Amino acid sequence: MGSNKVTIKDIAAEAGVSISLVSFVMSNQATGRDTYRVNKDTAKRVLEVAKKHNYRPNTMARSLRSGRTYSIGVIVSDISNKFFADIARCIEDRANHYNYTVLFGSTDENPEKLKALIEVFMNKGIDGLIVVPCAGSQEAIRLAAQSEIPVVLLDRDVPEYDLDCVVLNNARAGEDATQSLIARGCSKIDMVSHALNLSNLAEREEGYTKTMRKSPHTKQFVNIVRIPHDDTSKLKEYIKSTAERGVEGILFATNTLAVAGIKEIYRNGYSIPEDFMIASFDSNDIFDLSLIDVNYVSQPVEKFGREAVDLMMRDIDKGKDRTGKTKISLNSELITTRNQVIECLKDFN
Repeated sequence: MGSNKVTIKDIAAEAGVSISLVSFVMSNQATGRDTYRVNKDTAKRVLEVAKKHNYRPNTMARSLRSGRTYSIGVIVSDISNKFFADIARCIEDRANHYNYTVLFGSTDENPEKLKALIEVFMNKGIDGLIVVPCAGSQEAIRLAAQSEIPVVLLDRDVPEYDLDCVVLNNARAGEDATQSLIARGCSKIDMVSHALNLSNLAEREEGYTKTMRKSPHTKQFVNIVRIPHDDTSKLKEYIKSTAERGVEGILFATNTLAVAGIKEIYRNGYSIPEDFMIASFDSNDIFDLSLIDVNYVSQPVEKFGREAVDLMMRDIDKGKDRTGKTKISLNSELITTRNQVIECLKDFN
């Protein structure tokens, strides 16, 4: 083929197939889809010839032909939060499987920032948008829902809009976390949540309340303390009052609340689990590094990322033919760190 740049025509000639077949095989290879309409041996021969000559399709031309940019936008509440950082990485890996690039943004639970990010990503011509909604973001979500691109909600649902979503079975997770404290002998259990109107927090609180009222030892005691997202002073005041009120267990609705709460517990001279039993959503390095005895709900981060991207790719393929709402509800796993702590302490004996 000489020293000139290899073209799709050259690949077709050497592989003994048509130019259109090479285009089809390379397009499917680029997006991670199966070449199900092409004989496997033929597709393999085309790909081997392309690899031999280091042939790469012209992505700009491919975008012009398909009308796609092969990029998606992902907006989370806080990319520095371990839960969202891990999901972001999983989304990036899964999107790469389809040869898509990902643009990331954080809202800091600010609906105006979410709206601005959606507009920026739309202007960049993204093919789809994965969003973690924040409180008060109905208007921003409405604008996204009315766009021509598919939108997948992540971690939190906005029921009034007909959008695909991937969420945790938060009510069940709240039940499991609360029951883990009851099983360890706690009867007076507080739940510390955020003062945010979010579906996932409401469902976790629902699971806590249901479990407390169901148990004969705890049904008279239900107390949910809601901490402002941007003001931790109420958390400090709350921790100071817990021992006086005879609280035996605390369920934190998020890992950021758990970390802040645990710091306040030790600052006030209390210890875990001697003074309080603790349960949380998601792990944190502080649990492992400090050998703190904390039960926590482990969320399937990898599934969150994979399911969200797969839903997005399905919707992109369907285009205007996509109809209805698909809601994927994932199950969590309760991790009891008490046994892990005991095993670690044995190593020091």
